[in-house]
Amino acid sequence: MHHSRRPLRTTVLLAATTLLLTAAPAAHAQYDHGMDPDVVVNPADTPNRPDYHGPESSSWLPGGVQRMSSDPTVYDGVIQDFRPQTVNPMFPDGRDHLPKADIDMDPQILARLREYARVDGDRIRQINAYSPSMGRTIPLIWIVPEDLSEPRPVAYFLGGGDAGQGRDNWITKSDIVDFYSQRNIHVIMPMLGAYSMFSDWLEDYPDQGGKQMWETFLTHELPGPLEEALGANGRRSLVGMSMSGTTALLYATHQPGFYDSVAALSGCGDTNSWIGRRIIASIIEKGNGTPEMMWGAPNSDYSRYQDAIINAERLRDQPNMYVYNATGLLNSVDFEGPNAPQAGWQLKDRLTMGLVIEAGTNLCTHRLKAATDAAGIDTIHYDFRTTGTHSWDAWWNAVLEFWPLQARGFGIDAGPVTPGLDVGSSEAGRFPDIWGSAARSYGSATVPSLSSLLDDPALSTRSSLTGSSAEEDE
Repeated sequence: MHHSRRPLRTTVLLAATTLLLTAAPAAHAQYDHGMDPDVVVNPADTPNRPDYHGPESSSWLPGGVQRMSSDPTVYDGVIQDFRPQTVNPMFPDGRDHLPKADIDMDPQILARLREYARVDGDRIRQINAYSPSMGRTIPLIWIVPEDLSEPRPVAYFLGGGDAGQGRDNWITKSDIVDFYSQRNIHVIMPMLGAYSMFSDWLEDYPDQGGKQMWETFLTHELPGPLEEALGANGRRSLVGMSMSGTTALLYATHQPGFYDSVAALSGCGDTNSWIGRRIIASIIEKGNGTPEMMWGAPNSDYSRYQDAIINAERLRDQPNMYVYNATGLLNSVDFEGPNAPQAGWQLKDRLTMGLVIEAGTNLCTHRLKAATDAAGIDTIHYDFRTTGTHSWDAWWNAVLEFWPLQARGFGIDAGPVTPGLDVGSSEAGRFPDIWGSAARSYGSATVPSLSSLLDDPALSTRSSLTGSSAEEDE
């Protein structure tokens, strides 16, 4: 029996608006790749941008006509090669011969992590891991379980487009610290990897630190040494959202069962298609990269290897898998949640990019479900919401929904998986946690009315896509 929480319906018009994805100019900032302990900036920010010669997006988006993606690098054909590619062309014999990471459990804390990730050296700590394949040190965030008297599982949480390097990350935008520490789960988050898809790149990515070998780092170099240093019990989970929602799908496809549970939230596994390449380009263009630098030409062996739909059969062997997507339409959480817009420009982001990106990934996720249905795979828990934008409160709600499956992978009984929901049921009422400790931790005392937001002068004068917002992480 299929575990779809919603009927298979999506609005083609909304999904097609993915073609309007824009790349917001990042603020000019010193670029240190995250490892200068005295610099408090987002190392994902870079003033460098590739020249853009592609079609312009519609002027209805905030700020008028914006650049879209590095379209000269997005393949212009419509014929997709659907031949499965299950062997990694980069490592046809596997990675067992490659060295592992060196772990520093007590490094000098980066100033930006004190500010952006609330690292305090107690409940939230920094760990450094040297990646041999990338030749540099990667800072990690460690949320410490309350009880370390016995080995515990590890949950790896990945960030969005800027990899959580800025102010918007799982710690600042969710209740992740209290939720997982109280349940005695180690949480690990890499705090580099902006606009990388957390993938192994064919070419160097100069504006993002050079060599990009994130899958090698996260699935080969890091887990063994890190989990030994943590005193973990060998059970692990992976959660990705937006950019890293795609990553989660690909890791599960490449190495099914390496993680005991996987959650892919608002990702796109349809990466070798015309629309998928366009989505990928709109992300990595922000860091001055192209899809060809990362995966080579469309329909190449490596490009097909990086497509979860082409290789959907591999997901049969991934246990406890949860795939979430909404439609991009606003719901009550967008007005009452801890991260609800507090100003007009934030509402613009939610009404435009929050819809556009989620609608596009919705199409990708329905195509993935069609592929797994065709393969007869009925073990994936799909959660299609009729409302919900590309935003943090939606993803945290999805994590709460995923928890019983994640706990099952950890060998913990957290109760049954939530049964299917009727179309049109209240989304907000399902998640009492969102009104509890999470709301208090954000200090959100009042919720603005829609009319007050629409009356905000900033709504018509400020371009949300050039400011800081939750949606800018995608």
